Amino acid sequence: MNLGSCASPVQTMMSAGGESGGLQLLYRGRNHGVARASALADLVDEARAVFGLAGHDIRLLHGGKRLTADSPLGALSGKVMVMATLPSATSDMNAARADPTVRGFDAEDRAEAQRRTQAVELLAHKSAAWQSGQDARYRFSRIEPISYQSFGVRPGSSTPHAFAARELLEKLAADPGVVACMRARELVVGTLGEMDPIDDRLMLAKRGEGGDLLGYNTNGGMRIDVKLRTDDLSGFMPYPRLAETLLHELCHNWVGPHNRLFWTLFAQMRVEYLHEHFRLAASGTLVGGQTTAALAGVRADCEAGPALIAAAVLRGIAQEVSPQMAHALEPAVREHLSVVQRESGGALAGRVLGGIARAVAAEGGGLSAAAGGDRDDAVSALDPRAAAAAAAEARARAAAAGERGKRGGA
Repeated sequence: MNLGSCASPVQTMMSAGGESGGLQLLYRGRNHGVARASALADLVDEARAVFGLAGHDIRLLHGGKRLTADSPLGALSGKVMVMATLPSATSDMNAARADPTVRGFDAEDRAEAQRRTQAVELLAHKSAAWQSGQDARYRFSRIEPISYQSFGVRPGSSTPHAFAARELLEKLAADPGVVACMRARELVVGTLGEMDPIDDRLMLAKRGEGGDLLGYNTNGGMRIDVKLRTDDLSGFMPYPRLAETLLHELCHNWVGPHNRLFWTLFAQMRVEYLHEHFRLAASGTLVGGQTTAALAGVRADCEAGPALIAAAVLRGIAQEVSPQMAHALEPAVREHLSVVQRESGGALAGRVLGGIARAVAAEGGGLSAAAGGDRDDAVSALDPRAAAAAAAEARARAAAAGERGKRGGA
């Protein structure tokens, strides 16, 4: 037998599909050579007969395009993909409803456009409570009340509507005291949201530990949620308590555990918050005939003067943590208050939290000087203004020591 003069079946098929201008029908890994086809119906009938596709709807694709009756079959060569579907499967697919939990590309585009529109509107929005808005740069980018629980729209419901929750979140975001704290630290938070009061598993766990969960911070400021509603859902929590909770959660941007460093930062921010309302009241700023301190519910804590601010902050620390912690933080609170008082006439922007050790060292002091010699108990290491004040105090002590040395040597 002369093997060189005999072509194999595969070689014959490839020759028919390639060299002689024929086509190859491909279906699920099976091939069939077609030498010539004059009409699409002939190819379809041959595909049904060869691959056992009787009763199937057949589609043929060549070069990624579907062949139609108008396709020039005589000029085609190469591979033709056969796609077969039972009519029942096609009808079932057409009758099936889309999964409502899966958004398509068009829905995603619409959602993204809506988010961008809301971001622009929020930037220009002014809180009705303060008749002013957030800082243009250091701000909460989104406001999200709980809406999927249909609060306030159920028959006989006594809880406030989600619209009222949004207004309250906007009031918190635009609170002049909160704005001052965020501007001083150049803070940008992704979302300020309402904590779901119905999903209370975390709250119950905290109460078992002797505490109460009033808010939480996700990923160091990516999102902050605050519990707005009372336990019985009959109304909102007192506004001063909500503002304290927001400051508390902002502190978690830097410090996770509730240690002395955390409460030092919280006390500093609380000082700044009350002092800003005191400053506005002292300057004669009124909103609807009232001071911002009265609107924030902190008039008794700040409008009588800075000394009352320090007492209010320390009293809050004693109630929240312990009298011992309040006693330990008293020097830091009074020092920070004096720094804020001196700078109250200047802008608070441009203050970046962090890098304090380098800043103090450049001023001739050191982190130990700013912290009173105890790195773990750093009272002023979290705030630039307190660090600068501590550095100035360290320089003054050094200068005084130098003068005493000169007098002693003489």
